[in-house]
Amino acid sequence: MVEQYRRALEAQLQRQEVRQAIEEIRNKHAIFTKYPALEDLLDLGRPGNRNYEDKDAVLAILLAELKRETTLFPLLNLMFWESLTRLYHRKRRSVANPKDLFSRVQADFFHTAVSYPLDRRPRKIDVNLILDTKKKVTRWQREEIRYHQQHEEFGPAHEDRPSLAELQVSEVFPEQMEEYLLDLTYRKVINERQLDLLREVDVYQRMTEKQWAEARGVAYATVRSWHFRAEAAIRNHEKARHAREQEVE
Repeated sequence: MVEQYRRALEAQLQRQEVRQAIEEIRNKHAIFTKYPALEDLLDLGRPGNRNYEDKDAVLAILLAELKRETTLFPLLNLMFWESLTRLYHRKRRSVANPKDLFSRVQADFFHTAVSYPLDRRPRKIDVNLILDTKKKVTRWQREEIRYHQQHEEFGPAHEDRPSLAELQVSEVFPEQMEEYLLDLTYRKVINERQLDLLREVDVYQRMTEKQWAEARGVAYATVRSWHFRAEAAIRNHEKARHAREQEVE
């Protein structure tokens, strides 16, 4: 599972849009001339590399890019691969399902990276990213333990994640929901990939997240992150819309 995911990330690095994004940051930032090959960047991210000044400089650029567009996430993920797999193996014995743990480590690392406060914590970025990810994973572990303790009398727990059903617009026919999502795409609340994901998984329920990930050639943890971000964007859009309506009234 772990090596399969790594191979998927390495394959993503070879995609045209990712290679183009890497080339663009090389052209914009002089520090990348010191790391002409991808392997050089991956080596910089390894925990044994003590070139902290360059680490902070390169990571600050990558994190700033991620806040704008997530294309470069496979590169950041592989730079932290050794640290993330260490975290996974340390916690593996304390969880019921290693696959859920691995997915959680990946998803929490993604959320930590895209929300990292560069203005407040511009130093020791590599250490902070791993520590923040570890805190999120540990919190999830505790919640999982509490959940299973509370529900064990009802048999095995099943996944009951938030979905579009939580939204105020959910009680409509699938065709109407699809029109709604198309409108949100036009308004740039969600992007076209998220539209496709929501349409297949939530509206028509023709696929699960894992099936969609496999069909589109995207890592499962990445798909979960896209799903989470799309639903959060729609919730925020709905809250803002209702607030505007109340102001008019």
